[in-house]
Amino acid sequence: MNIFKNKIAILATIFMFCLGFQKASAVTLEGFSIGVGYNYSAFMGSGKETMTGSGGATTQKDITEEDGAFSDTVASLFAEFDTGPVSLGIEYVAGDMTTPSNTNLQDTTTNTVKATFKDHTMFYANIDLPFSTYLKLGYQIVDIATQENLGTGSKYSDVDTDGYTIGLGYNREMNNGMFLRAEVSAHSYDDVSATSTVDSSKKVEVTDMYGATAAIKVGKTF
Repeated sequence: MNIFKNKIAILATIFMFCLGFQKASAVTLEGFSIGVGYNYSAFMGSGKETMTGSGGATTQKDITEEDGAFSDTVASLFAEFDTGPVSLGIEYVAGDMTTPSNTNLQDTTTNTVKATFKDHTMFYANIDLPFSTYLKLGYQIVDIATQENLGTGSKYSDVDTDGYTIGLGYNREMNNGMFLRAEVSAHSYDDVSATSTVDSSKKVEVTDMYGATAAIKVGKTF
C-alpha cells in the first residue's frame, strides 16, 4: 500500500493551503471543511494459525484458533467538500492502534504475537438528514503490521485490508464557520492471511474483523 504512505503529507498540504490562501481564494474554498476528531474505537476478530507437519506427518495439520478484542483512543484529521445534501471527504487516523500481546506456551515453546493497525484511511460521504443529523457511508483501507516472537521461528509479512463503514452523526454549526459533531459508526473488514516467510508450511488467517467507533469532531467550513 505504498500509494497511501504519504497521506499525512497530503492532508498537511491541504491544511496549509486552506489557512494560507483562504482570503485570496474564498470562492475556490467555499464549502471546503477541515477538522480533527477524537475517537474511541473497539475491534474484534478471529485468528487462526495452521502448521502442516513435516517428514512422515506432511498431511497432518496443527491448528490453533482464538478470538480477540481490544479498544483504543486515537486522533484523526479530515478534509471534506460540501456538494449540497452530500459531503465527500477523506479521514486519516493520526496514530497506530495496537492489540494486546497474546502469549501461549506449548510444551517448552513460548509464542507471543500482537498486531498494529497503521495508516487507517477512510473515504466517505456524509448524507444530510433532518434535525442536523447525517448518515455516514465510508470505504476504508488499513495496514496490519504483525509483531510476533514465535518459538517456532516463524515470521509473517505485514498485510493490508479494506472494508466499509456505516454511521450516524449530529452536526452543530457555530459562529465563523466552526462546527461540532458527535458520531457513532460501525466497521467491517475483509479477511486477511499471511504465509510464514521462513516456513511455507505455516499460515495465519484473521477473519470476522469488526469494529465500532464513538467520536467527537470539531472543524471549520470556509
